[in-house]
Amino acid sequence: MKTLNEAQLDALLLGAQIIEEDGYGLKVARLSNGDFLKLYRRKRLFSSALWQPPAETFARNAQRLNRLEIRAPDVIEVLSIPERQLSGVLYQPLPGETLRHHWQQVPEQQLASSVEKFGRFLGDLHSKGVYFRSLHLGNVLQLPDGRFGLIDLSDMHISGRPLPRWKCKRNVRHMLRYQQDAQWLAHRHVADLLRGYAESAGTVAAKSLESAIGVQRRNSSHDSSKTS
Repeated sequence: MKTLNEAQLDALLLGAQIIEEDGYGLKVARLSNGDFLKLYRRKRLFSSALWQPPAETFARNAQRLNRLEIRAPDVIEVLSIPERQLSGVLYQPLPGETLRHHWQQVPEQQLASSVEKFGRFLGDLHSKGVYFRSLHLGNVLQLPDGRFGLIDLSDMHISGRPLPRWKCKRNVRHMLRYQQDAQWLAHRHVADLLRGYAESAGTVAAKSLESAIGVQRRNSSHDSSKTS
């Protein structure tokens, strides 16, 4: 991990484009040379980020994903900016667009094929032990070569063995909290998703996932009826 002072950070950010920020400040920036800088702010004096900085977790997960032949950003360097209680990861971004944005633009027939392909990708993640807690279609990229890639990697654990069924279900339920993702994955193209998932994770795993999606749909319908 490389340590920067405030002046060095400001110099690095000179001419950068802000990609994401919140009430605490800058979160993601595109630097003038095209590289990305993602910053993590330690919000409490004593925090797990002291001994396990999320920037290091991001870098470690990116390296492991690429070794598993799952596309992830190439990390250049992990940074520490102690004067501002920040850690950061400097990386080369993946080309492409988020899957959520991509699916908004493709025709229905092509969308069905893409959802099935995503199902295979999701099954591959689960079979390889990738538990991406923040998985949703805004964190999956459609790459120019037709493959998928992952971004925003700090909230992830890679076990190296297939995920247990409950984790697979929980992972999908998280995605279905996003209304538009749920329309594609739990309603319009659920059969395509499950067909692709079964190809890479097996039919038993796909049946388990189908039951989780069914429960989520019923719960969503129940919540909607109570608020209508």
